[in-house]
Amino acid sequence: MFSKKDEVLNLNHENIINQLKKYRILKTFSSKIEVEKWILKLNSLEIHNILSLNVEPESIKFDTKLLINRNLLNTLDYNERVVALVSIQNAEGYYHLFDNMLNPEFLNSAKFYQDIETLKRAKCAQTSLWIIGNPAFIHSPYHDEDFELLVTAKDNSEEDFDYVVWDTIATVAENVDSIYSGYHKQDLQTIIKYGSKSLQMSYTYPERTIHYLATNPVSLKDNYHLENMEILAQNYEIGNFLYAAMTDAGVIKRRDYRIIIEEMVANTNNMSYVFLVCYYAVGEKRALEAQNLLEHNYLDEIENSYNIQELLKQVDERIYIRGKDVIDGDYKDVTIYEIECIENEDNTQNLNVKNFVRSLLKKNKK
Repeated sequence: MFSKKDEVLNLNHENIINQLKKYRILKTFSSKIEVEKWILKLNSLEIHNILSLNVEPESIKFDTKLLINRNLLNTLDYNERVVALVSIQNAEGYYHLFDNMLNPEFLNSAKFYQDIETLKRAKCAQTSLWIIGNPAFIHSPYHDEDFELLVTAKDNSEEDFDYVVWDTIATVAENVDSIYSGYHKQDLQTIIKYGSKSLQMSYTYPERTIHYLATNPVSLKDNYHLENMEILAQNYEIGNFLYAAMTDAGVIKRRDYRIIIEEMVANTNNMSYVFLVCYYAVGEKRALEAQNLLEHNYLDEIENSYNIQELLKQVDERIYIRGKDVIDGDYKDVTIYEIECIENEDNTQNLNVKNFVRSLLKKNKK
């Protein structure tokens, strides 16, 4: 005995095939048998939607197999949604990302049509399509303002790399740690303020910019997070070493944490010394991960001429003296030059080590 569904299929079988032909979907099946198996699995709503599809095939720029995506086929306003997808004209080269709009969470979102209209105003839909179907972004309390920021943002730095800014906004906008950190809105404003010169693209290493700091769980729990965002943005030349210290759970608990950061910033022109301070703070493994081995290997250069442990003792001594808030009753920022005055010039023990630290720091004095 045939069910009502079987009767509907029998009556509309040829019409379904014609629709598959019309929209160039039939050729995506490997055989007639596969087509028949697929048709037999259709429910009444899916059959209705396929038969009611009424857009010009030539207007469809994405893979037409998306038209029979089961999530999309089971929507009550199927034809209207297809019309909305077809209306997106700013996705040249990125139509393969349209499947991000077909996950149930986005299709069931009350902002489906609103988000597509927002996406259409972007200079390029690429980064919008990256995150449009991300659950964290869909349900974010900042969803509307973040999406608006993404499609309207421009790079205000001299680099003029809008796509780097878009990449960063998209990454932060969909990051759960950032969304619920309390820093989300201000971090995005900092990103816009400094632009691409203080940013890096996703999945590029070593991590060295506010792009990564804005989503780092350790930093987002640090009371100095906002201050660090500014410091890192302004000192991107040594960002890889600053970032390593700012995101180390052990370092941010140290009493001399801010002195370590200040010491690096005060010596931005001396990369070898900054590396040494980073090594002192986070250890050899993380310091080596932070340096860009393709450009420089500071550890090898230092170890070829000096005892690294003795150097680290010198850095420890300097950090300790800089960290003394009150000397003789007054605040004083003790510098390496004052340390030199304290040293006994007749003591030649570890002279090379001390001279190395001095020579690095004296570059800033010139």
